[in-house]
Amino acid sequence: MAEKDNSILIVGTGTIGEPLTGLLADSAISSNLGIDELIFYKHTPRLTDRPMLRGLLNKGKNTHMCTQVEKFDQFRGIGIEPTYTFEEALGRAKVVVDCSSEGMGVRNRELFYEKIQNEVVAFLGQGSEHGFGIPFGVGLNDEVLTRKDSKFIQVVSCNTHAGSRTLKNLAFDKDGRSILSEARFIFMRRATDVSQEGKFIAAPSVGIHKDPTFGTHHAKDIYRLYSTLGYHLNVFSSAIKLPTQYMHTSYFNLVLDKKIVSCLEDVIDRFITDPYVAVTNKTDANVIFSFGREYGHYGRILNQTVIVLPSLMVRQSELFTDKVEIVGYSYTPQDGNSLLSSTSAVAYFLNPEEVILGEPIPCLKPYMFSEV
Repeated sequence: MAEKDNSILIVGTGTIGEPLTGLLADSAISSNLGIDELIFYKHTPRLTDRPMLRGLLNKGKNTHMCTQVEKFDQFRGIGIEPTYTFEEALGRAKVVVDCSSEGMGVRNRELFYEKIQNEVVAFLGQGSEHGFGIPFGVGLNDEVLTRKDSKFIQVVSCNTHAGSRTLKNLAFDKDGRSILSEARFIFMRRATDVSQEGKFIAAPSVGIHKDPTFGTHHAKDIYRLYSTLGYHLNVFSSAIKLPTQYMHTSYFNLVLDKKIVSCLEDVIDRFITDPYVAVTNKTDANVIFSFGREYGHYGRILNQTVIVLPSLMVRQSELFTDKVEIVGYSYTPQDGNSLLSSTSAVAYFLNPEEVILGEPIPCLKPYMFSEV
Protein backbone atom coordinates (compact mmCIF):
# COMPACT_ATOMS: atom_id res chain seq x y z
CA MET A 1 0.00 0.00 0.00
CA ALA A 2 1.35 3.40 -1.00
CA GLU A 3 1.99 5.88 1.82
CA LYS A 4 -0.97 8.21 2.35
CA ASP A 5 -1.65 11.30 4.39
CA ASN A 6 -3.63 10.67 7.55
CA SER A 7 -7.02 11.14 5.89
CA ILE A 8 -10.17 9.83 7.60
CA LEU A 9 -13.42 9.15 5.74
CA ILE A 10 -16.64 9.00 7.78
CA VAL A 11 -19.57 7.56 5.85
CA GLY A 12 -22.89 8.92 7.10
CA THR A 13 -24.03 11.84 9.25
CA GLY A 14 -26.56 10.18 11.56
CA THR A 15 -26.54 9.73 15.33
CA ILE A 16 -22.97 8.39 15.21
CA GLY A 17 -21.55 9.93 12.04
CA GLU A 18 -22.37 13.55 12.82
CA PRO A 19 -20.93 13.67 16.38
CA LEU A 20 -17.93 11.56 15.34
CA THR A 21 -17.15 14.03 12.56
CA GLY A 22 -17.49 16.88 15.04
CA LEU A 23 -15.26 15.12 17.57
CA LEU A 24 -12.48 14.34 15.10
CA ALA A 25 -12.73 17.82 13.56
CA ASP A 26 -12.03 19.42 16.95
CA SER A 27 -8.65 21.09 16.43
CA ALA A 28 -7.23 19.88 19.76
CA ILE A 29 -8.24 16.30 19.08
CA SER A 30 -7.34 16.18 15.39
CA SER A 31 -3.89 17.61 16.04
CA ASN A 32 -3.25 15.15 18.86
CA LEU A 33 -4.31 12.23 16.67
CA GLY A 34 -2.31 13.50 13.69
CA ILE A 35 -5.30 13.77 11.35
CA ASP A 36 -4.34 15.64 8.18
CA GLU A 37 -7.74 15.60 6.53
CA LEU A 38 -11.27 14.67 7.60
CA ILE A 39 -13.88 13.83 4.98
CA PHE A 40 -17.51 12.97 5.65
CA TYR A 41 -19.98 11.46 3.18
CA LYS A 42 -23.51 12.82 2.80
CA HIS A 43 -25.87 10.94 0.55
CA THR A 44 -29.06 13.02 0.32
CA PRO A 45 -29.23 16.84 -0.04
CA ARG A 46 -31.92 18.22 2.31
CA LEU A 47 -32.58 21.81 3.30
CA THR A 48 -33.18 20.65 6.87
CA ASP A 49 -29.63 19.22 6.95
CA ARG A 50 -27.99 22.37 5.59
CA PRO A 51 -27.23 23.95 9.01
CA MET A 52 -25.63 20.70 10.18
CA LEU A 53 -23.51 20.40 7.03
CA ARG A 54 -22.35 24.00 7.33
CA GLY A 55 -21.57 23.43 10.99
CA LEU A 56 -19.42 20.40 10.24
CA LEU A 57 -17.59 22.10 7.39
CA ASN A 58 -16.84 25.10 9.60
CA LYS A 59 -15.32 23.02 12.39
CA GLY A 60 -11.91 22.74 10.75
CA LYS A 61 -10.09 23.99 7.67
CA ASN A 62 -9.21 20.41 6.74
CA THR A 63 -12.80 19.13 6.98
CA HIS A 64 -14.47 18.32 3.67
CA MET A 65 -17.63 16.70 2.33
CA CYS A 66 -17.98 14.07 -0.38
CA THR A 67 -20.97 12.62 -2.18
CA GLN A 68 -21.90 10.82 -5.38
CA VAL A 69 -20.79 12.75 -8.46
CA GLU A 70 -24.34 12.95 -9.83
CA LYS A 71 -25.46 14.79 -6.68
CA PHE A 72 -22.96 17.63 -6.81
CA ASP A 73 -25.41 20.03 -8.49
CA GLN A 74 -28.18 19.16 -6.01
CA PHE A 75 -25.93 20.03 -3.08
CA ARG A 76 -24.79 23.19 -4.82
CA GLY A 77 -28.49 24.05 -5.20
CA ILE A 78 -28.84 24.21 -1.42
CA GLY A 79 -25.60 26.15 -0.98
CA ILE A 80 -23.25 23.29 -0.07
CA GLU A 81 -20.09 22.68 -2.13
CA PRO A 82 -18.80 19.09 -2.05
CA THR A 83 -15.03 18.70 -2.31
CA TYR A 84 -14.71 15.09 -3.44
CA THR A 85 -16.69 12.33 -5.05
CA PHE A 86 -17.19 9.24 -2.89
CA GLU A 87 -14.68 7.34 -5.01
CA GLU A 88 -12.08 10.13 -4.66
CA ALA A 89 -12.57 10.16 -0.89
CA LEU A 90 -12.10 6.39 -0.71
CA GLY A 91 -8.89 6.77 -2.66
CA ARG A 92 -7.55 9.33 -0.19
CA ALA A 93 -8.64 7.60 3.02
CA LYS A 94 -6.23 5.82 5.33
CA VAL A 95 -9.08 4.78 7.66
CA VAL A 96 -12.77 4.50 6.74
CA VAL A 97 -15.44 4.70 9.46
CA ASP A 98 -18.82 3.53 8.20
CA CYS A 99 -21.66 5.12 10.18
CA SER A 100 -24.42 4.54 7.66
CA SER A 101 -27.87 3.24 8.57
CA GLU A 102 -28.33 -0.33 9.79
CA GLY A 103 -27.57 -2.94 7.15
CA MET A 104 -25.77 -0.50 4.86
CA GLY A 105 -22.37 -1.05 6.46
CA VAL A 106 -22.23 -4.71 5.45
CA ARG A 107 -23.55 -3.77 2.01
CA ASN A 108 -20.88 -1.08 1.60
CA ARG A 109 -18.22 -3.58 2.62
CA GLU A 110 -19.31 -5.91 -0.17
CA LEU A 111 -19.78 -3.21 -2.81
CA PHE A 112 -16.82 -0.93 -2.09
CA TYR A 113 -14.49 -1.71 0.78
CA GLU A 114 -13.40 -5.23 -0.06
CA LYS A 115 -12.24 -4.03 -3.47
CA ILE A 116 -9.82 -1.50 -1.97
CA GLN A 117 -8.85 -3.24 1.26
CA ASN A 118 -5.19 -3.43 0.26
CA GLU A 119 -5.10 0.36 -0.08
CA VAL A 120 -6.72 1.24 3.29
CA VAL A 121 -5.33 0.52 6.75
CA ALA A 122 -8.69 -0.33 8.35
CA PHE A 123 -12.47 -0.11 8.01
CA LEU A 124 -14.66 0.46 11.07
CA GLY A 125 -18.36 -0.43 11.15
CA GLN A 126 -20.82 0.59 13.87
CA GLY A 127 -23.42 -0.94 16.15
CA SER A 128 -25.17 -4.15 15.20
CA GLU A 129 -23.55 -4.56 11.79
CA HIS A 130 -22.96 -8.29 12.23
CA GLY A 131 -20.71 -9.58 9.51
CA PHE A 132 -18.82 -6.32 9.06
CA GLY A 133 -15.80 -7.33 11.10
CA ILE A 134 -14.33 -8.28 14.47
CA PRO A 135 -16.35 -6.95 17.45
CA PHE A 136 -14.40 -4.27 19.35
CA GLY A 137 -14.80 -2.06 22.40
CA VAL A 138 -11.90 0.05 23.67
CA GLY A 139 -10.49 -1.11 26.99
CA LEU A 140 -12.35 -4.40 26.57
CA ASN A 141 -10.57 -6.31 23.81
CA ASP A 142 -7.98 -3.88 22.42
CA GLU A 143 -5.84 -6.84 21.39
CA VAL A 144 -8.00 -7.44 18.31
CA LEU A 145 -6.66 -4.22 16.75
CA THR A 146 -3.23 -5.84 16.52
CA ARG A 147 -4.41 -9.01 14.78
CA LYS A 148 -3.49 -9.66 11.17
CA ASP A 149 -7.18 -10.08 10.30
CA SER A 150 -8.17 -6.72 11.83
CA LYS A 151 -8.75 -4.97 8.51
CA PHE A 152 -12.49 -4.87 9.26
CA ILE A 153 -13.61 -3.90 12.80
CA GLN A 154 -17.15 -3.70 14.18
CA VAL A 155 -17.42 -1.12 16.96
CA VAL A 156 -20.12 -2.66 19.14
CA SER A 157 -23.32 -0.88 20.15
CA CYS A 158 -23.67 1.45 23.12
CA ASN A 159 -25.51 -1.06 25.33
CA THR A 160 -23.02 -3.78 24.40
CA HIS A 161 -20.27 -1.46 25.65
CA ALA A 162 -22.16 -0.86 28.90
CA GLY A 163 -22.91 -4.52 29.63
CA SER A 164 -19.41 -5.64 28.66
CA ARG A 165 -17.86 -3.00 30.94
CA THR A 166 -19.90 -4.20 33.90
CA LEU A 167 -18.66 -7.74 33.29
CA LYS A 168 -15.09 -6.53 32.85
CA ASN A 169 -15.10 -5.31 36.44
CA LEU A 170 -16.95 -8.13 38.16
CA ALA A 171 -16.88 -11.34 36.13
CA PHE A 172 -13.15 -12.14 36.28
CA ASP A 173 -10.59 -12.81 38.98
CA LYS A 174 -7.24 -11.02 39.26
CA ASP A 175 -5.65 -13.54 36.87
CA GLY A 176 -8.26 -12.96 34.18
CA ARG A 177 -10.16 -16.22 34.74
CA SER A 178 -13.94 -16.04 34.41
CA ILE A 179 -15.81 -16.51 37.68
CA LEU A 180 -19.19 -15.81 36.08
CA SER A 181 -21.89 -18.42 36.57
CA GLU A 182 -24.65 -16.38 34.95
CA ALA A 183 -25.33 -12.80 33.86
CA ARG A 184 -28.75 -11.37 33.13
CA PHE A 185 -29.33 -7.89 31.76
CA ILE A 186 -32.50 -5.91 31.16
CA PHE A 187 -31.83 -3.06 28.75
CA MET A 188 -34.40 -0.28 29.06
CA ARG A 189 -33.86 1.68 25.89
CA ARG A 190 -34.80 5.26 25.21
CA ALA A 191 -37.33 5.58 22.39
CA THR A 192 -35.28 7.96 20.22
CA ASP A 193 -32.25 10.20 20.32
CA VAL A 194 -33.01 13.87 21.00
CA SER A 195 -31.72 14.57 17.49
CA GLN A 196 -34.19 12.23 15.77
CA GLU A 197 -37.58 13.07 14.34
CA GLY A 198 -40.53 10.73 14.70
CA LYS A 199 -40.65 7.16 16.04
CA PHE A 200 -41.36 8.32 19.59
CA ILE A 201 -43.64 5.96 21.50
CA ALA A 202 -46.53 6.71 23.84
CA ALA A 203 -45.95 3.88 26.32
CA PRO A 204 -43.39 1.19 27.25
CA SER A 205 -42.94 -1.43 24.53
CA VAL A 206 -41.40 -4.78 25.44
CA GLY A 207 -38.90 -6.50 23.18
CA ILE A 208 -39.17 -10.07 21.98
CA HIS A 209 -36.70 -12.79 22.98
CA LYS A 210 -35.79 -13.85 19.46
CA ASP A 211 -32.62 -15.77 20.31
CA PRO A 212 -33.13 -19.10 22.16
CA THR A 213 -29.71 -18.82 23.84
CA PHE A 214 -29.19 -15.12 24.46
CA GLY A 215 -32.70 -13.62 24.44
CA THR A 216 -32.00 -10.34 22.64
CA HIS A 217 -29.06 -9.33 20.47
CA HIS A 218 -27.43 -7.41 23.33
CA ALA A 219 -26.30 -10.53 25.20
CA LYS A 220 -25.28 -12.16 21.94
CA ASP A 221 -23.11 -9.15 21.10
CA ILE A 222 -21.53 -9.24 24.57
CA TYR A 223 -20.82 -12.94 24.07
CA ARG A 224 -19.29 -12.30 20.63
CA LEU A 225 -17.05 -9.55 21.99
CA TYR A 226 -15.66 -11.70 24.82
CA SER A 227 -15.29 -14.70 22.54
CA THR A 228 -12.54 -12.77 20.75
CA LEU A 229 -10.57 -13.21 24.00
CA GLY A 230 -11.39 -16.90 24.31
CA TYR A 231 -14.22 -16.54 26.87
CA HIS A 232 -17.60 -18.20 26.50
CA LEU A 233 -19.81 -16.40 28.98
CA ASN A 234 -23.31 -17.38 30.09
CA VAL A 235 -25.16 -14.14 29.36
CA PHE A 236 -28.83 -13.46 28.69
CA SER A 237 -30.64 -10.21 28.00
CA SER A 238 -34.11 -8.73 27.70
CA ALA A 239 -35.08 -5.34 26.33
CA ILE A 240 -37.87 -2.82 26.69
CA LYS A 241 -38.27 0.55 25.01
CA LEU A 242 -39.39 3.47 27.18
CA PRO A 243 -40.96 6.80 26.16
CA THR A 244 -37.91 8.92 26.96
CA GLN A 245 -35.17 10.63 24.98
CA TYR A 246 -32.62 10.85 27.78
CA MET A 247 -30.55 7.70 28.32
CA HIS A 248 -30.65 3.93 28.05
CA THR A 249 -30.88 2.21 31.44
CA SER A 250 -29.67 -1.29 32.24
CA TYR A 251 -30.37 -3.60 35.15
CA PHE A 252 -27.78 -6.30 35.74
CA ASN A 253 -27.88 -9.45 37.83
CA LEU A 254 -24.60 -11.37 38.04
CA VAL A 255 -24.07 -14.69 39.81
CA LEU A 256 -20.39 -15.39 40.48
CA ASP A 257 -18.95 -18.85 41.06
CA LYS A 258 -16.65 -17.85 43.90
CA LYS A 259 -16.92 -15.29 46.67
CA ILE A 260 -13.99 -13.28 45.39
CA VAL A 261 -16.24 -10.22 45.46
CA SER A 262 -17.41 -10.47 49.04
CA CYS A 263 -18.75 -7.05 49.98
CA LEU A 264 -20.37 -3.95 48.54
CA GLU A 265 -17.27 -1.82 49.19
CA ASP A 266 -15.23 -4.13 46.95
CA VAL A 267 -17.78 -3.80 44.14
CA ILE A 268 -17.81 -0.01 44.42
CA ASP A 269 -14.01 0.16 44.50
CA ARG A 270 -13.74 -1.85 41.28
CA PHE A 271 -15.98 0.61 39.45
CA ILE A 272 -14.38 3.72 40.96
CA THR A 273 -10.87 2.69 39.88
CA ASP A 274 -11.90 1.91 36.28
CA PRO A 275 -11.15 4.94 34.04
CA TYR A 276 -13.76 3.82 31.52
CA VAL A 277 -16.53 3.91 34.15
CA ALA A 278 -18.24 6.95 35.64
CA VAL A 279 -20.01 6.46 38.95
CA THR A 280 -22.85 8.56 40.29
CA ASN A 281 -24.90 9.02 43.42
CA LYS A 282 -27.69 10.47 41.30
CA THR A 283 -30.57 8.17 40.44
CA ASP A 284 -32.47 10.12 37.76
CA ALA A 285 -31.51 9.92 34.09
CA ASN A 286 -32.37 13.55 33.35
CA VAL A 287 -29.85 15.01 35.80
CA ILE A 288 -27.10 12.70 34.50
CA PHE A 289 -27.99 13.64 30.94
CA SER A 290 -27.89 17.30 31.99
CA PHE A 291 -24.38 16.84 33.44
CA GLY A 292 -23.21 15.57 30.05
CA ARG A 293 -24.86 18.54 28.35
CA GLU A 294 -22.94 20.94 30.60
CA TYR A 295 -19.52 19.27 30.85
CA GLY A 296 -19.22 16.67 28.08
CA HIS A 297 -17.82 17.11 24.58
CA TYR A 298 -20.71 18.91 22.88
CA GLY A 299 -23.01 17.38 25.46
CA ARG A 300 -21.66 13.83 25.45
CA ILE A 301 -20.20 11.73 28.23
CA LEU A 302 -17.56 9.47 26.68
CA ASN A 303 -17.41 6.85 29.46
CA GLN A 304 -18.69 3.40 28.60
CA THR A 305 -21.22 3.30 31.40
CA VAL A 306 -22.46 5.32 34.38
CA ILE A 307 -22.88 3.07 37.44
CA VAL A 308 -25.57 4.16 39.90
CA LEU A 309 -23.88 3.51 43.26
CA PRO A 310 -27.04 3.59 45.46
CA SER A 311 -28.54 0.80 43.33
CA LEU A 312 -25.72 -1.69 43.92
CA MET A 313 -26.33 -4.69 46.17
CA VAL A 314 -24.33 -7.79 47.06
CA ARG A 315 -26.71 -10.63 47.91
CA GLN A 316 -25.29 -13.58 49.78
CA SER A 317 -28.09 -16.06 50.19
CA GLU A 318 -28.23 -19.35 52.01
CA LEU A 319 -29.58 -20.75 48.74
CA PHE A 320 -26.06 -20.74 47.26
CA THR A 321 -23.27 -20.98 49.77
CA ASP A 322 -20.47 -21.01 47.19
CA LYS A 323 -21.76 -18.12 45.06
CA VAL A 324 -22.42 -14.42 45.35
CA GLU A 325 -25.02 -12.35 43.51
CA ILE A 326 -24.51 -8.73 42.46
CA VAL A 327 -27.34 -6.51 41.23
CA GLY A 328 -27.51 -2.89 40.20
CA TYR A 329 -28.43 -0.29 37.60
CA SER A 330 -26.38 1.74 35.17
CA TYR A 331 -27.02 4.39 32.54
CA THR A 332 -25.57 4.14 29.04
CA PRO A 333 -23.97 7.27 27.52
CA GLN A 334 -25.47 6.23 24.18
CA ASP A 335 -23.25 7.25 21.29
CA GLY A 336 -20.58 8.57 23.68
CA ASN A 337 -19.04 5.17 24.33
CA SER A 338 -19.16 4.26 20.64
CA LEU A 339 -17.45 7.57 19.82
CA LEU A 340 -14.72 6.73 22.34
CA SER A 341 -14.08 3.31 20.78
CA SER A 342 -14.20 4.64 17.22
CA THR A 343 -11.78 7.48 17.99
CA SER A 344 -9.46 5.14 19.88
CA ALA A 345 -9.37 2.71 16.95
CA VAL A 346 -8.68 5.57 14.52
CA ALA A 347 -5.84 6.73 16.78
CA TYR A 348 -4.33 3.25 16.83
CA PHE A 349 -4.53 2.67 13.08
CA LEU A 350 -3.00 6.08 12.35
CA ASN A 351 -0.18 5.83 14.89
CA PRO A 352 0.03 2.33 16.42
CA GLU A 353 3.40 2.96 18.00
CA GLU A 354 2.07 5.94 19.99
CA VAL A 355 -1.10 4.34 21.40
CA ILE A 356 -0.96 2.45 24.69
CA LEU A 357 -3.57 -0.28 24.36
CA GLY A 358 -5.89 -0.56 27.36
CA GLU A 359 -5.51 3.08 28.36
CA PRO A 360 -7.74 6.00 27.32
CA ILE A 361 -6.09 8.20 24.71
CA PRO A 362 -4.95 11.41 26.47
CA CYS A 363 -6.84 13.97 24.37
CA LEU A 364 -10.20 12.39 25.27
CA LYS A 365 -9.62 12.11 29.02
CA PRO A 366 -11.17 15.56 29.73
CA TYR A 367 -14.51 14.15 28.53
CA MET A 368 -14.30 10.95 30.58
CA PHE A 369 -15.48 11.46 34.14
CA SER A 370 -14.75 9.55 37.31
CA GLU A 371 -17.99 10.83 38.83
CA VAL A 372 -21.18 12.34 37.40
